Amino acid sequence: MNPGFNEKTWLVLGLGLSLATCLHVANARSQVTAQDDLLAPPRSNLVPVHWPRLSELEAEVREQLSSAQNSLAALAKNPATSNQSLSEAYGTTGEIYHAYSLASPARECYLNAAALAPKDFRWIYFLGKIDQQEGRTDEAMRRFRAARVLRPDYVAAAVNLGNIHLELNQLKDAEENFQAALTLDSVNPAAAYGLGQVALSKRNYAEAVGYFQQALARLPDANRIHYSLFLAYRGLGQAEKAKAHLAQQGTVGVRVADPLVDALQNLIKGERLHLVRGKQALGAKRYAEAADEFRKAIAERSDSVAAHLNLGTVLALTEDGKGATVEFEEVLRLAPDNMTAHYNLAVLAVSSNDHARAIAHLQSILSADQNDLGARFLLAQELTKSGRLEAALSEFSRVVEADPSNEEALLEQVRLFVRLKQYKQALDGLAKSYERYPQRAPTAAMLAYLLAASPQVELRNGPKALELAQVVYQASGSVNDGALVALALAELGRCDEAAALTRSLIAKALKEQNTDLAEKLKTELGRYEKERPCRATAETLFPNHE
Repeated sequence: MNPGFNEKTWLVLGLGLSLATCLHVANARSQVTAQDDLLAPPRSNLVPVHWPRLSELEAEVREQLSSAQNSLAALAKNPATSNQSLSEAYGTTGEIYHAYSLASPARECYLNAAALAPKDFRWIYFLGKIDQQEGRTDEAMRRFRAARVLRPDYVAAAVNLGNIHLELNQLKDAEENFQAALTLDSVNPAAAYGLGQVALSKRNYAEAVGYFQQALARLPDANRIHYSLFLAYRGLGQAEKAKAHLAQQGTVGVRVADPLVDALQNLIKGERLHLVRGKQALGAKRYAEAADEFRKAIAERSDSVAAHLNLGTVLALTEDGKGATVEFEEVLRLAPDNMTAHYNLAVLAVSSNDHARAIAHLQSILSADQNDLGARFLLAQELTKSGRLEAALSEFSRVVEADPSNEEALLEQVRLFVRLKQYKQALDGLAKSYERYPQRAPTAAMLAYLLAASPQVELRNGPKALELAQVVYQASGSVNDGALVALALAELGRCDEAAALTRSLIAKALKEQNTDLAEKLKTELGRYEKERPCRATAETLFPNHE
């Protein structure tokens, strides 16, 4: 599953699947206002502020927002109010809106606060954060640069700039900003992690390991760093270290300490306060505390979809599948079209091998949003497990067509092509993907395997298989990839070389205590030593054409 398919937050379950959570602290409908329900600009350089609807919010929050709006309106209507006082009033109201994720009126307030006090760092910075969250990268970068001029010592501004440049693959600019942050705070884990990602993108794997280890030492609970370390160690060809970090990967990432943004949560009241606290506890894996906060949110508002959804997440993560199912089904009772609840129920069904129920929930998601590739990928997996191979192949193919960069979906598609004896389609798909992404070792390895051992013999290409296999093996040094080289040598009739290589691979597998792989290689060795030709046969490698 690839995080980022939807606007969902992903949490890893024990079976390697993902559970979606809803941690939004405001209802988007609350941002819609009537055209005349606004605060007109009292000065020519200001913009109107459109009041959000408050009727759907709980009483305590309505009172808080109404009070802030009334105070701002009174100051705005008083011609004697100074620019500084009016700027502070707009900015303070914007912070309250921002705390409740009411981005539109928050932006309008910050724009006015900045216009009235252009040298106040806070309002420029908050505008940059909203731009960043809403994907307006050019505006976000412009505002973060301006904020850095006003407050060059604010570490989070440099890290935010670095992260945007990194997302845009502007590695030089990203590195400069992360280095600037590290200069301000030599042990800052977010800056170190960013520099690690830059090094990883440049394939400077040893440098990446150093930065990732530095970040992990400061934030040992940030288990997403382990996946980055896996990639770096894999790049270095250190398979055992890579495997060890892959086993520890999780979803807790690295977030830069941001005093201004972090302080916003102090403004939150009622149900939303408990949602925020629960989210923080959940991110830190304090599950009992998180469940308690989400139950308090439900006590404040029994029909809180977000609270039920998040409580279900915590219960699922603590292996209370029954309790989690109750919460997710309550979400569907309150909001029948809630796709996150459907997805979570599908994940729970997968974990209990209830493929039919998982398929039903996933199909509900896709009936509402055909572009949800995460749900489509999981549906394809469940169809495969249910033996519905043609249908599964169709779903994997749709994922690959929509997202050619999804290597996992491509490889699953290829495996199904092979199971269905559609070998040419398998090879064509692999070749096309390898041409686009030649750096991807799994794609190259699968392509080398089929070129060396396709059951449809006329599709084989021994020289190309050997070329690919050697590239993969040189990069990884793994026994499995070495076996690919031997397979290609055998296809070329170079049986003695294949046998010699396989003997060394068996010794290496035994040294690594991988006895199962050693036994499989011994079988291959027998063919290389005794059979002429020694090339693989369909019966040898594909006894069930799988």
